[in-house]
Amino acid sequence: MAATEQRIGEVELDPPLRLPAEATLRAAAGVMEDAGLSCVLVGTGPPRVVTDHDLASAVAAGLPPDAPVTQVATREPVWATTSTTVRDAIGLMTGNGIRHLVVLSPSGEVVGILSLLEATQLLLDAAAPLQPPRRG
Repeated sequence: MAATEQRIGEVELDPPLRLPAEATLRAAAGVMEDAGLSCVLVGTGPPRVVTDHDLASAVAAGLPPDAPVTQVATREPVWATTSTTVRDAIGLMTGNGIRHLVVLSPSGEVVGILSLLEATQLLLDAAAPLQPPRRG
């Protein structure tokens, strides 16, 4: 199956790491750094998302490290389901100007996060290997 037709549910996703709604910007940054992730979920219930870009924007705006992470979390993130193709997932991300896509199971539970970097890597890995140039 071509990588563009591969379903998100068939690929390894970043785990759906959640922080409590009362977490601070500093706590979010620490958790993301420790886990090697660029995106975490915030609170319970419908997913809210905070990314490394959100944290950088918060610092640039002068928010203190102890400000609530909910101040910068996306309240209605773009999402896809495990049956969404990699091609469609990339379309969702590029079309919405985002780098992280919340992935939901058929029952609506968050099963992971797909990054634009990971999705692009899937496409590159599936591409035919580049041929070395011919010498003359």
